[in-house]
Parts: sequence; structure tokens; C-alpha cells
Amino acid sequence: MKQSPMSVEALIQRFRNNECTPEEIELLQHWVAQLDMSDGSTELSPGQLHAVKDRMYHQVTSIQTVPNRHGLNYRRLLVAASWLVLAVSVIILGYINRPSAVNVPASKPLLTVIENNHPGIRRISLPDGSQVCLNTHSRLEFDPQQFNTKERLVKLSGEGFFEVVPYTSPETSQKIPFIVETGSLRTRVLGTAFNIEAYALASEVRVSLVHGKIALDDTATDQTTLLSPNQAVRYSKQTQSWQVMPVMAENVALWTKGYLVFNEVPLQEAIERISQRYQVPIEYDAALVQNKRITASFHNTSWPNVLGNILFVHDLQYRRSGEKIIIGKARH
Repeated sequence: MKQSPMSVEALIQRFRNNECTPEEIELLQHWVAQLDMSDGSTELSPGQLHAVKDRMYHQVTSIQTVPNRHGLNYRRLLVAASWLVLAVSVIILGYINRPSAVNVPASKPLLTVIENNHPGIRRISLPDGSQVCLNTHSRLEFDPQQFNTKERLVKLSGEGFFEVVPYTSPETSQKIPFIVETGSLRTRVLGTAFNIEAYALASEVRVSLVHGKIALDDTATDQTTLLSPNQAVRYSKQTQSWQVMPVMAENVALWTKGYLVFNEVPLQEAIERISQRYQVPIEYDAALVQNKRITASFHNTSWPNVLGNILFVHDLQYRRSGEKIIIGKARH
């Protein structure tokens, strides 16, 4: 049977006016026969369903008896046809209001983010009782819902000194490892004290161990190394290689007491830290500081003293030019 392009509403209006052809009546009966509103698939709200039922009541009660030209029960067919119109409305309305699974973003974990964007040290207590000191311009984040389950995972950007306490799961009686993630480098511990320098713009990540034992995993190269007390790892972000070197454990955490500490830090990064800490603009030729490192610590001293000392070691000096500080070779 050829389908009529006429809308349901137009066809029913023709039927009410006694203008339908036999073919159109047959089509209307075919539609009514397929009417099923019992599946509840429209997912309409109670308010929307009430409005639809109210429309149905007024539609049905407004039907008048029409002459029976074709031997049909017109009133019965009109009632069913009216329900058909409203059923179509319900289906369309339900389709419009049904949420699209494609457009609904997957729920993301609500992270706890702790930042220190001010001068000075910020001290943090984690849910397991571990303590963290965050240096200025540093950030720590973790998922509080997952923390203390299979692992105690935190992500660090900047510098943090960690005093990790052992933690055992009350459900499984298993020790829960503590993991600090800095890019592709993961530091795993059970109970220890260590320091991590992982500034976003720095060329290296440095991990120094005070006591206990830690394992460092490089997820980019699938390599692991173990650190013992008085050891540090210097990890190159560019080459993804590391070097284990000795470090004085008593100096590792000096920065948590207000010291400005450089442990085998590239001279360029040391200069940038001085500029950031003391809010002084410093200019220099990158070639002058290339492949140079500095190990030193300063406490309660001015930037001229700090800068002068770290430059003197490498036969460099600074001069003032208006509000700028310019680094150059030392004059003899």
C-alpha cells in the first residue's frame, strides 16, 4: 500500500470532516492498529505526562458523532485516532527530553589540589598521616576517593619534602605503597623521608633520600633504580637518563626551614630561582651558564650576596643597568 505523505493531524482532520477516501481510512486504521503506549519508553516527567493526559481528555470529549458513510464506527475510530496524535506527541516529546549518551561527559574524579603560590613554605598533612612541605610555586594533587586503597598516589609539580608513614590496609592487612608521580618518573616508598624537585620548566627532576629506601620507576623507558640514604638521582627530562650521586642528608630538607638550597642544580635554574624568589629581573647569555652547576645553601641573606656567590664560583659577575641585573664574565 502506498504511504500517504499527509501528516497524522491532517489526516485525522479530514476524517473528522468526513472527507477521507477509502485508502486514507485504511491507512488511518493501520496506524491505529500499531498504537502502543504501554511500554513507558518516553521517559517523561510526571508533570509532562499529566499535561499529555489532560490534552487527551479534552481531545476525546470534544469528538462529535459524524454520519456513518462507510459502515464504520466513526466515534470509536476518532477516539483511537486522537490517541494516535497525542501518542506521536508523547514520543516526540520524550525523544527531545531523553539525555544523549554521546554528549554526556564521563564523570571525572574530584581531585584534591593543594598549591603554594606565595613566598614561604606550606605544610600539609595527607589522609594517611604523612607530612609534606611544599615549596613556593609548587602544586600537589591526589584523588581522595582512591587514596589509601591500593596505593597512595600523589602528583607533584615543583618541590616537596615528604615524610611518609607506613600504612596498612585495614581490609587486606597489606602495606599500601606511597607513590609520587612527576611526569614519567614515579617514586615508590613505604615509609621514609625524601625530597623531590620537579619544576615544570626545569630540565631535570632531582630526588634525594634522607632515610629509608625508595624505588624510582621511569615509565617512559621501563627502568628502575633504588636509592639508599645519602643518595640522590638526577633525572634528565630530555634524554630520559639518570645519574645516582651522593648527597648530604642533613642538607636535603634545609629549604623547609627557610634556606635557599641548591644541590647540584644547573646554574641557569639557580639564577631563575633567585630571580623568582627575590622578584628581580636578571638577564644573561645562555652560553655563559651552559654546563655549569652549583651546590650551596643560603639563609636570611640578600639577593646580591646569593647571586654574587654562585657567580663567583664560575668566574662570572653581575652589574646593574637601571632596574635590570645583567650577568657577564668577571673582569680581572
